[in-house]
Amino acid sequence: MSIGPGISVSWRFRASRQWSLRPWTPGARRPHSPSFGCLPFEGFETTASMFVFQKPGCADLLEAITAASENAKFGGGVFAFASKGGIALLLEAAHIQQMLEAGKPLHVIVGVDSITNAEALLYLQDQVTSYGGALRAEVFLHDHPNSTFHPKFSWFGSPGRLTVITGSGNLTMRGLGQVSDVAPAPGNWEAFSVQVFQGEEADKAQKEIDDWVAFYRDSGILRSLGDPAVQQRAIENGRVRMIKRTVVAHGEGQAQNVQEVPVLVDGDNFTSEEILIRELPKNRHGQADVGRRALTQFFGYAGTPIDIVLQEVTLDGELGDIEEHRLFVNQSRNYRLELGAIAPLPYDIAADDGRMILVASKLDHRSFRYTIVPATDRRYPHVSAILGAIPSPGVRSRRMRERFLSAEELKAAWSGAPDELLPIVLPVPEA
Repeated sequence: MSIGPGISVSWRFRASRQWSLRPWTPGARRPHSPSFGCLPFEGFETTASMFVFQKPGCADLLEAITAASENAKFGGGVFAFASKGGIALLLEAAHIQQMLEAGKPLHVIVGVDSITNAEALLYLQDQVTSYGGALRAEVFLHDHPNSTFHPKFSWFGSPGRLTVITGSGNLTMRGLGQVSDVAPAPGNWEAFSVQVFQGEEADKAQKEIDDWVAFYRDSGILRSLGDPAVQQRAIENGRVRMIKRTVVAHGEGQAQNVQEVPVLVDGDNFTSEEILIRELPKNRHGQADVGRRALTQFFGYAGTPIDIVLQEVTLDGELGDIEEHRLFVNQSRNYRLELGAIAPLPYDIAADDGRMILVASKLDHRSFRYTIVPATDRRYPHVSAILGAIPSPGVRSRRMRERFLSAEELKAAWSGAPDELLPIVLPVPEA
């Protein structure tokens, strides 16, 4: 079978005859079973081409990538969509880690037409920084109308040899595969091929990849993780909630039904409500004292500095610039957050002692949109009422009002909330 000038490959279908639903990590061996199931990678050799079907409950693609990366001198991957969980699975695979720790280059390119959110890109940036040059990451951002960047392939090579894995699975937990004892099994149905090139054919295939990368980098389509346009697209992706279908049993002998629950990518969800409404005390220029509970439970500060991305949505629905800030707590134990939108605003206090209000929406674990409601704005009384009565002042100052609620509760309480502030639910299965 020819795939390009001078390049041909022979195919060998490999039917899998092993199955495991036990907790598993890449490289772990699986017991034999007569049922058709997960691909047996025990003793796996990437010396011949193969074609593989992957089913829910299997991690064939991840294991194939892990096996192909063993003893590789370099590698990379191009994926249409990526999630934080999928990136972690890839980079934590034993042979991938060994590559990076040895300083061998790994080049990851992800698309942002859908799924890939700010949390994924920030995590990827953390790993790029951690590996000090061995890991390179870029984003494919295009403006081609009515088209989606949709390839999914990876490659691993050494002099005179190149293994290319091409298939349908994205760089997400469900795409790479998950082995679990949960029923129904998690993950997607996927398919992929493993192609092994030798000698001149390996050089030609690698040149094809290198030329593709160089062309789109020179065209300005391959961009950095921190590019503002990339961050904007990632924040928009973070607004999306997908549907997770859960079987609900009503008791022994009773019929079961399927419940549809909005979830984040990888089937993840928040441990706190996704909307924060909080009064802000007067503070330094551009700083918002959000309090310990909000900084830790809502914004995700867990004791060590972490970068997050924010974007203002004005009360009229206009989007502000992307803001990237580091969460930390200083020696004075001040739980403050930089918010660019409050810097130009006067700090007015309402006649009833009401203060400026922050309404923030959690898009993913590391990106947020927010709206500031000044005490002098016509919409202030309505939003203030959601927080309840104003507390009596104490000896020095009064407690700032605060409330956590769901997006649906905010919509019900404030019908005029800016649409761009809130998440949206799409009737599609979780990625």
